[in-house]
Amino acid sequence: MDVIWLIFRFLHAFLVPRTALAAENLALRQQIIVLQRSVKRR
Repeated sequence: MDVIWLIFRFLHAFLVPRTALAAENLALRQQIIVLQRSVKRR
């Protein structure tokens, strides 16, 4: 049981930061798109 829990914790620690980075990356890309649109209109 402990081995399964350790594997789960390892995968969790490995995957959560990546999904958080991916979400942040998407938000930043969206902001860049909005800024580029506002610059092109001027």
